[in-house]
Amino acid sequence: MNRMVMLVTWSGDVSGIVPAMQELLEARGVRALRFDTDAFPTEQQVRFVHDGATEALQVRDGEVWRTLAPDDAIWYRRARWAGKLPATMDRQLRHGCTVESEAFLRGVMAAAPCFVMDPPEAVRENGHKPYQLSLARRLGLATPRTLATNDPAAAHAFIRACPHGAVAKMLSAFPVYDEQGEEQVVFTTALAEDHLGKLEGLRYAPMVFQERLQKALELRVTVVGRRIFAAAVDSQRQPGAEVDWRERGVSLLRSWVPYDLPAETERRLSEYMERIGMQYSAIDMVVEPDGRHVFLEANPAGECYWLQYNSPHFPLAQALVDVLVDEPGARRASRRVG
Repeated sequence: MNRMVMLVTWSGDVSGIVPAMQELLEARGVRALRFDTDAFPTEQQVRFVHDGATEALQVRDGEVWRTLAPDDAIWYRRARWAGKLPATMDRQLRHGCTVESEAFLRGVMAAAPCFVMDPPEAVRENGHKPYQLSLARRLGLATPRTLATNDPAAAHAFIRACPHGAVAKMLSAFPVYDEQGEEQVVFTTALAEDHLGKLEGLRYAPMVFQERLQKALELRVTVVGRRIFAAAVDSQRQPGAEVDWRERGVSLLRSWVPYDLPAETERRLSEYMERIGMQYSAIDMVVEPDGRHVFLEANPAGECYWLQYNSPHFPLAQALVDVLVDEPGARRASRRVG
Protein backbone atom coordinates (compact mmCIF):
# COMPACT_ATOMS: atom_id res chain seq x y z
CA MET A 1 0.00 0.00 0.00
CA ASN A 2 1.77 3.13 -1.26
CA ARG A 3 -0.98 5.66 -0.53
CA MET A 4 -2.52 6.49 2.84
CA VAL A 5 -5.66 8.21 4.10
CA MET A 6 -5.77 9.31 7.73
CA LEU A 7 -9.29 9.21 9.16
CA VAL A 8 -9.49 11.77 11.98
CA THR A 9 -12.28 11.12 14.48
CA TRP A 10 -12.60 10.03 18.11
CA SER A 11 -12.96 6.70 19.90
CA GLY A 12 -16.69 7.19 20.56
CA ASP A 13 -17.48 7.54 16.85
CA VAL A 14 -19.59 4.41 16.35
CA SER A 15 -21.81 5.46 13.44
CA GLY A 16 -20.24 2.88 11.10
CA ILE A 17 -18.99 5.33 8.49
CA VAL A 18 -15.31 5.02 9.49
CA PRO A 19 -15.16 1.17 9.26
CA ALA A 20 -17.07 1.33 5.96
CA MET A 21 -14.53 3.74 4.54
CA GLN A 22 -11.59 1.74 5.89
CA GLU A 23 -12.90 -1.31 4.05
CA LEU A 24 -13.41 0.59 0.79
CA LEU A 25 -10.00 2.24 0.97
CA GLU A 26 -8.16 -0.98 1.64
CA ALA A 27 -10.02 -2.69 -1.20
CA ARG A 28 -8.50 -0.03 -3.46
CA GLY A 29 -5.01 -0.61 -2.11
CA VAL A 30 -4.97 2.49 0.10
CA ARG A 31 -3.82 2.27 3.72
CA ALA A 32 -6.55 3.56 6.05
CA LEU A 33 -5.12 4.90 9.30
CA ARG A 34 -7.66 5.78 11.97
CA PHE A 35 -6.61 8.61 14.28
CA ASP A 36 -8.68 9.18 17.42
CA THR A 37 -8.26 12.76 18.63
CA ASP A 38 -9.27 11.91 22.20
CA ALA A 39 -6.39 9.41 22.36
CA PHE A 40 -3.87 12.17 21.64
CA PRO A 41 -1.55 12.90 23.37
CA THR A 42 -1.93 10.07 25.90
CA GLU A 43 -2.00 7.13 23.47
CA GLN A 44 -1.32 8.37 19.95
CA GLN A 45 1.76 10.23 18.79
CA VAL A 46 2.40 12.74 16.01
CA ARG A 47 5.55 14.52 14.84
CA PHE A 48 5.84 17.68 12.75
CA VAL A 49 9.45 18.12 11.67
CA HIS A 50 10.62 21.40 10.15
CA ASP A 51 14.37 21.90 9.76
CA GLY A 52 14.44 24.82 7.35
CA ALA A 53 15.08 22.67 4.29
CA THR A 54 12.44 19.96 4.59
CA GLU A 55 9.21 19.26 6.44
CA ALA A 56 7.48 16.07 7.47
CA LEU A 57 4.20 15.20 9.16
CA GLN A 58 4.44 11.78 10.77
CA VAL A 59 1.90 9.66 12.64
CA ARG A 60 2.71 6.62 14.74
CA ASP A 61 0.94 3.46 13.56
CA GLY A 62 1.68 0.76 16.13
CA GLU A 63 5.46 0.42 16.07
CA VAL A 64 5.83 2.20 12.72
CA TRP A 65 5.97 5.90 11.93
CA ARG A 66 3.99 6.80 8.79
CA THR A 67 4.96 9.94 6.86
CA LEU A 68 2.17 11.71 4.98
CA ALA A 69 3.05 12.33 1.33
CA PRO A 70 1.51 14.73 -1.23
CA ASP A 71 -0.59 11.92 -2.74
CA ASP A 72 -2.06 10.98 0.65
CA ALA A 73 -5.15 12.56 2.23
CA ILE A 74 -6.69 13.44 5.60
CA TRP A 75 -10.41 13.19 6.36
CA TYR A 76 -11.31 15.42 9.31
CA ARG A 77 -14.60 14.05 10.61
CA ARG A 78 -14.83 14.53 14.37
CA ALA A 79 -12.72 15.77 17.28
CA ARG A 80 -12.77 15.37 21.04
CA TRP A 81 -9.51 17.08 21.78
CA ALA A 82 -7.40 15.29 24.42
CA GLY A 83 -10.46 13.53 25.80
CA LYS A 84 -8.47 10.79 27.52
CA LEU A 85 -6.38 13.02 29.73
CA PRO A 86 -6.67 11.82 33.34
CA ALA A 87 -9.72 13.27 35.08
CA THR A 88 -7.63 13.50 38.24
CA MET A 89 -5.29 16.11 36.73
CA ASP A 90 -5.27 19.60 38.18
CA ARG A 91 -8.10 21.45 36.40
CA GLN A 92 -5.94 24.27 35.07
CA LEU A 93 -3.21 21.89 33.94
CA ARG A 94 -5.76 19.65 32.21
CA HIS A 95 -7.26 22.66 30.45
CA GLY A 96 -3.83 23.80 29.32
CA CYS A 97 -2.97 20.35 27.97
CA THR A 98 -6.29 20.20 26.11
CA VAL A 99 -5.77 23.63 24.54
CA GLU A 100 -2.22 22.78 23.50
CA SER A 101 -3.29 19.43 22.03
CA GLU A 102 -6.04 21.07 20.00
CA ALA A 103 -3.71 23.82 18.78
CA PHE A 104 -1.11 21.24 17.79
CA LEU A 105 -3.49 19.00 15.82
CA ARG A 106 -5.21 21.93 14.12
CA GLY A 107 -1.81 23.34 13.27
CA VAL A 108 -0.36 20.19 11.74
CA MET A 109 -3.50 19.62 9.67
CA ALA A 110 -3.20 23.19 8.40
CA ALA A 111 0.43 22.42 7.45
CA ALA A 112 -0.29 18.96 6.02
CA PRO A 113 1.49 18.31 2.70
CA CYS A 114 -1.59 16.56 1.34
CA PHE A 115 -5.29 17.09 0.61
CA VAL A 116 -7.48 17.64 3.70
CA MET A 117 -11.25 17.12 3.62
CA ASP A 118 -12.13 19.53 5.10
CA PRO A 119 -9.56 21.66 6.96
CA PRO A 120 -10.62 22.17 10.60
CA GLU A 121 -10.39 25.94 10.25
CA ALA A 122 -12.73 25.84 7.24
CA VAL A 123 -15.16 23.63 9.17
CA ARG A 124 -15.19 26.11 12.06
CA GLU A 125 -15.39 29.20 9.82
CA ASN A 126 -18.27 27.84 7.76
CA GLY A 127 -20.24 26.55 10.74
CA HIS A 128 -21.43 30.02 11.77
CA LYS A 129 -25.22 30.19 11.28
CA PRO A 130 -25.47 33.96 10.61
CA TYR A 131 -22.83 33.65 7.90
CA GLN A 132 -24.58 30.65 6.35
CA LEU A 133 -27.91 32.50 6.14
CA SER A 134 -26.25 35.61 4.75
CA LEU A 135 -24.42 33.70 2.01
CA ALA A 136 -27.48 31.57 1.15
CA ARG A 137 -29.64 34.69 0.78
CA ARG A 138 -27.05 36.39 -1.42
CA LEU A 139 -26.97 33.33 -3.67
CA GLY A 140 -30.74 33.47 -4.14
CA LEU A 141 -31.81 30.71 -1.77
CA ALA A 142 -34.96 31.28 0.30
CA THR A 143 -34.18 31.63 4.02
CA PRO A 144 -36.39 32.01 7.12
CA ARG A 145 -36.81 35.32 8.92
CA THR A 146 -34.22 35.19 11.67
CA LEU A 147 -33.10 37.19 14.67
CA ALA A 148 -29.93 36.34 16.60
CA THR A 149 -29.60 38.54 19.67
CA ASN A 150 -29.14 39.03 23.39
CA ASP A 151 -31.71 41.87 23.37
CA PRO A 152 -34.91 40.69 25.16
CA ALA A 153 -37.04 43.52 23.74
CA ALA A 154 -36.01 42.76 20.17
CA ALA A 155 -36.63 39.05 20.70
CA HIS A 156 -40.09 39.73 22.15
CA ALA A 157 -41.06 41.94 19.20
CA PHE A 158 -39.71 39.45 16.66
CA ILE A 159 -41.60 36.51 18.16
CA ARG A 160 -44.85 38.51 18.25
CA ALA A 161 -44.40 39.44 14.59
CA CYS A 162 -44.16 35.83 13.31
CA PRO A 163 -47.62 34.84 12.02
CA HIS A 164 -47.10 31.09 12.55
CA GLY A 165 -45.06 31.44 15.71
CA ALA A 166 -41.31 31.22 16.22
CA VAL A 167 -38.67 28.70 17.22
CA ALA A 168 -35.45 29.05 19.19
CA LYS A 169 -32.12 27.48 18.26
CA MET A 170 -28.62 27.30 19.69
CA LEU A 171 -25.72 28.93 17.88
CA SER A 172 -23.35 26.16 18.90
CA ALA A 173 -23.39 22.60 20.11
CA PHE A 174 -22.19 21.93 23.63
CA PRO A 175 -22.91 19.10 26.08
CA VAL A 176 -25.72 19.41 28.61
CA TYR A 177 -25.91 16.72 31.31
CA ASP A 178 -28.80 15.69 33.54
CA GLU A 179 -28.53 14.77 37.22
CA GLN A 180 -27.57 11.22 36.31
CA GLY A 181 -24.69 12.43 34.14
CA GLU A 182 -26.41 11.51 30.86
CA GLU A 183 -25.77 13.85 27.95
CA GLN A 184 -28.91 15.61 26.70
CA VAL A 185 -29.41 17.07 23.23
CA VAL A 186 -30.78 20.60 22.91
CA PHE A 187 -33.26 20.55 20.03
CA THR A 188 -34.96 23.38 18.16
CA THR A 189 -37.83 24.52 20.40
CA ALA A 190 -41.21 25.98 19.45
CA LEU A 191 -41.84 29.06 21.58
CA ALA A 192 -45.00 29.24 23.67
CA GLU A 193 -46.51 32.14 25.58
CA ASP A 194 -44.69 31.25 28.80
CA HIS A 195 -41.32 31.52 27.04
CA LEU A 196 -41.87 35.25 26.55
CA GLY A 197 -41.46 35.82 30.26
CA LYS A 198 -38.06 34.14 30.24
CA LEU A 199 -36.38 36.29 27.60
CA GLU A 200 -34.46 38.23 30.25
CA GLY A 201 -32.21 35.18 30.34
CA LEU A 202 -30.69 36.47 27.10
CA ARG A 203 -28.48 38.71 29.23
CA TYR A 204 -26.47 35.57 29.99
CA ALA A 205 -26.21 34.25 26.41
CA PRO A 206 -27.55 35.14 22.95
CA MET A 207 -29.89 32.87 21.00
CA VAL A 208 -31.25 32.43 17.49
CA PHE A 209 -34.96 33.00 16.84
CA GLN A 210 -36.63 32.05 13.55
CA GLU A 211 -40.10 32.20 12.14
CA ARG A 212 -41.82 28.83 12.32
CA LEU A 213 -42.20 27.45 8.82
CA GLN A 214 -45.08 25.41 7.45
CA LYS A 215 -43.60 22.07 6.38
CA ALA A 216 -44.63 19.74 3.60
CA LEU A 217 -41.29 17.92 3.74
CA GLU A 218 -37.92 18.24 5.43
CA LEU A 219 -34.77 17.64 3.41
CA ARG A 220 -31.25 16.53 4.25
CA VAL A 221 -29.00 17.37 1.31
CA THR A 222 -25.58 15.73 1.62
CA VAL A 223 -22.88 17.19 -0.60
CA VAL A 224 -19.76 15.10 -1.19
CA GLY A 225 -17.35 16.69 -3.63
CA ARG A 226 -19.30 17.28 -6.82
CA ARG A 227 -22.12 14.89 -5.91
CA ILE A 228 -25.37 15.96 -4.25
CA PHE A 229 -27.60 13.43 -2.46
CA ALA A 230 -31.03 14.71 -1.41
CA ALA A 231 -33.39 12.82 0.91
CA ALA A 232 -36.83 13.83 2.19
CA VAL A 233 -38.95 12.93 5.19
CA ASP A 234 -42.49 13.89 6.19
CA SER A 235 -41.73 14.85 9.78
CA GLN A 236 -45.26 16.14 10.37
CA ARG A 237 -46.62 12.57 10.37
CA GLN A 238 -44.47 11.61 13.36
CA PRO A 239 -45.69 13.00 16.71
CA GLY A 240 -42.89 14.86 18.44
CA ALA A 241 -40.94 15.49 15.22
CA GLU A 242 -42.97 18.45 14.00
CA VAL A 243 -40.52 21.12 15.19
CA ASP A 244 -37.20 19.24 15.00
CA TRP A 245 -37.15 15.87 13.22
CA ARG A 246 -34.01 14.89 15.15
CA GLU A 247 -36.11 14.61 18.31
CA ARG A 248 -37.69 11.49 16.80
CA GLY A 249 -34.77 10.64 14.55
CA VAL A 250 -34.71 6.94 15.46
CA SER A 251 -38.43 6.57 14.66
CA LEU A 252 -37.87 8.22 11.26
CA LEU A 253 -34.79 6.21 10.26
CA ARG A 254 -36.66 4.14 7.67
CA SER A 255 -38.90 6.97 6.47
CA TRP A 256 -36.38 8.88 4.37
CA VAL A 257 -36.78 8.67 0.59
CA PRO A 258 -34.75 10.02 -2.36
CA TYR A 259 -35.76 13.51 -3.45
CA ASP A 260 -35.21 15.33 -6.73
CA LEU A 261 -34.20 18.90 -6.03
CA PRO A 262 -35.36 21.58 -8.46
CA ALA A 263 -32.51 22.30 -10.87
CA GLU A 264 -32.24 25.91 -9.74
CA THR A 265 -32.06 24.94 -6.06
CA GLU A 266 -29.37 22.37 -6.80
CA ARG A 267 -27.40 24.93 -8.81
CA ARG A 268 -27.52 27.43 -5.97
CA LEU A 269 -26.48 24.83 -3.38
CA SER A 270 -23.59 23.86 -5.62
CA GLU A 271 -22.59 27.53 -5.84
CA TYR A 272 -22.84 27.73 -2.03
CA MET A 273 -20.33 24.89 -1.73
CA GLU A 274 -18.02 26.51 -4.27
CA ARG A 275 -18.10 29.77 -2.34
CA ILE A 276 -17.20 28.16 1.01
CA GLY A 277 -14.47 26.09 -0.64
CA MET A 278 -15.41 22.82 1.04
CA GLN A 279 -15.95 19.27 -0.19
CA TYR A 280 -18.56 18.16 2.35
CA SER A 281 -21.64 19.56 3.99
CA ALA A 282 -24.96 18.24 5.31
CA ILE A 283 -27.60 20.85 4.48
CA ASP A 284 -31.02 21.08 6.12
CA MET A 285 -33.94 22.50 4.15
CA VAL A 286 -37.72 22.69 4.36
CA VAL A 287 -40.21 22.32 1.50
CA GLU A 288 -43.27 24.43 2.23
CA PRO A 289 -46.78 23.45 1.09
CA ASP A 290 -46.54 25.88 -1.85
CA GLY A 291 -43.33 24.19 -3.03
CA ARG A 292 -40.89 26.84 -1.84
CA HIS A 293 -37.54 25.35 -0.81
CA VAL A 294 -36.11 27.08 2.26
CA PHE A 295 -32.47 26.82 3.36
CA LEU A 296 -32.09 26.39 7.13
CA GLU A 297 -28.43 25.62 7.77
CA ALA A 298 -25.40 23.73 6.53
CA ASN A 299 -23.60 21.35 8.88
CA PRO A 300 -19.97 21.32 7.64
CA ALA A 301 -19.26 18.06 9.47
CA GLY A 302 -22.82 16.78 9.81
CA GLU A 303 -23.83 13.15 10.20
CA CYS A 304 -24.78 11.20 7.09
CA TYR A 305 -24.26 7.44 7.47
CA TRP A 306 -27.88 6.69 8.43
CA LEU A 307 -28.79 7.58 4.83
CA GLN A 308 -26.48 4.83 3.62
CA TYR A 309 -27.25 2.19 6.22
CA ASN A 310 -31.01 2.80 5.92
CA SER A 311 -33.24 3.98 3.08
CA PRO A 312 -32.45 5.53 0.63
CA HIS A 313 -29.09 3.69 0.87
CA PHE A 314 -26.99 6.40 -0.74
CA PRO A 315 -23.37 5.33 -1.52
CA LEU A 316 -21.97 8.03 0.75
CA ALA A 317 -18.87 6.17 1.98
CA GLN A 318 -17.95 5.42 -1.63
CA ALA A 319 -18.44 9.07 -2.59
CA LEU A 320 -16.22 10.20 0.30
CA VAL A 321 -13.52 7.73 -0.69
CA ASP A 322 -13.67 8.93 -4.31
CA VAL A 323 -12.94 12.48 -3.15
CA LEU A 324 -10.14 11.40 -0.81
CA VAL A 325 -8.31 9.33 -3.45
CA ASP A 326 -8.92 12.02 -6.08
CA GLU A 327 -11.08 9.97 -8.43
CA PRO A 328 -11.35 12.05 -11.64
CA GLY A 329 -14.24 14.50 -11.40
CA ALA A 330 -15.00 13.72 -7.73
CA ARG A 331 -13.45 16.74 -6.02
CA ARG A 332 -14.58 20.33 -6.13
CA ALA A 333 -11.91 22.90 -6.83
CA SER A 334 -10.15 23.83 -3.59
CA ARG A 335 -9.51 27.42 -2.62
CA ARG A 336 -6.62 26.41 -0.40
CA VAL A 337 -3.21 27.69 -1.44
CA GLY A 338 0.07 26.70 0.13
